[in-house]
Amino acid sequence: MQATKIRAEEHLGLVTHIALKYKENAYNLDDIISEGRIGLVKAANTFDESKGFQFATYASRCINNEILMFFRREKKHHGFSLDAVRVNDDGDEYSAAEFMEEYGYYDEYTVEDEAEIANLRAVIARLKERERTIIELRYFGEKTQTEVSQVLGVSQSYISRLEKRILNELRCKLECRL
Repeated sequence: MQATKIRAEEHLGLVTHIALKYKENAYNLDDIISEGRIGLVKAANTFDESKGFQFATYASRCINNEILMFFRREKKHHGFSLDAVRVNDDGDEYSAAEFMEEYGYYDEYTVEDEAEIANLRAVIARLKERERTIIELRYFGEKTQTEVSQVLGVSQSYISRLEKRILNELRCKLECRL
């Protein structure tokens, strides 16, 4: 028990380092650090040296997961947030704001041109029903790829592949319309 406590105390700086990745988020940095510390304690309590990993590697994953779970809990209680960081099942980080900004539909929490929103809606509306459902659930319904896969009755990896293809298709269609 004492070794677990010492291990956690030695890696407190790791929590701050990871939490700072999310400082641009809509949440208070102290809250993010607190959640990260919970992840660190969980990591210290469940770390198994026989697996061959370094503690810092394992703890980083646990801290990050705990912070992301905090964001998900907060979103469910406070509604949709364009700033909340999301990580798809491939480990890529993104937010709805980044998605919209990448395509020119989002700027500093406001949309400058109603025509741009209409353009985005028109492109999404022309997707096949299943594709539209995936985009709506992922980006507007705040569902994880796993949750979407359960709704559609397919594997998460299939949803991941479809989502990437759909986003590339949207990018192409939007660039052609601009």
